[in-house]
Amino acid sequence: MSARENESIESAPVNLSKPGSGLDPDFFQEDLMQMTKAVNYLRWQVDLFKRYVSGNLLEIGGGIGNFTPALSRQSESVVSIEPDPFCFKKLQEATSSLENVTIHNVKAEQLDDHIPSNYQADTVVCLNVLEHIEDDLAAVRLFQRRLHVGGTMILMVPAVEWLYGDIDKSVGHYRRYSRRGLRSLVLKAGLQIETLKYFNLVGLLGWLWNVKVAVKKKQSDSQILIFDRFIVPWLSVVEKFVPPLIGQSLLIVCKKVNP
Repeated sequence: MSARENESIESAPVNLSKPGSGLDPDFFQEDLMQMTKAVNYLRWQVDLFKRYVSGNLLEIGGGIGNFTPALSRQSESVVSIEPDPFCFKKLQEATSSLENVTIHNVKAEQLDDHIPSNYQADTVVCLNVLEHIEDDLAAVRLFQRRLHVGGTMILMVPAVEWLYGDIDKSVGHYRRYSRRGLRSLVLKAGLQIETLKYFNLVGLLGWLWNVKVAVKKKQSDSQILIFDRFIVPWLSVVEKFVPPLIGQSLLIVCKKVNP
């Protein structure tokens, strides 16, 4: 599927994509747009997993296109799905000039209805999306069925369960993850773990301050810009050589070893 196709499809009855009860659509959109300003942070995240990306790629939850252009440069083709109308419109804008990207306005559970059954990806990427899905195990099992045997699945999720708070609820998160919980999840889905690590220790401290000390309801533009401009450049280098024992996010890379 290398030809570009923009396809708006009516939503099926909700299942995997049921939003969290605390979701505030306006806050969710504002938070997404805020993070577009964190250019260095977005680049750092891509650098963490780009060496695992190859071939035909399936992106689960393209969002507003923060990662899709970079993924298109690392792979032969990208099929990206995004159910949210606001995000899908932004995703269209971000990928309109990318000839090897195909996007679909569908939910995760609609994959089999709208993407040919013979489509098998070499890489499946799900970045900051799994926490929005109520039945995350069913979702990972669904995604791995679209992988070739030997293919790679990359998941990125918010970490540290006890940090779950109002900001998480407002953006529609069902949960944050522990290292043990994420490991158990992918093993239950029949995947073999290649690497599992925390990253962004400083971001964790900032999130702790916002949620537990200052009890803030949202991130500020100034916090994001200071973090992105003055902290990410050196933090990304330090963590490359000294991986943190805990961090704001978890990255897991898995292989599909059985049909």
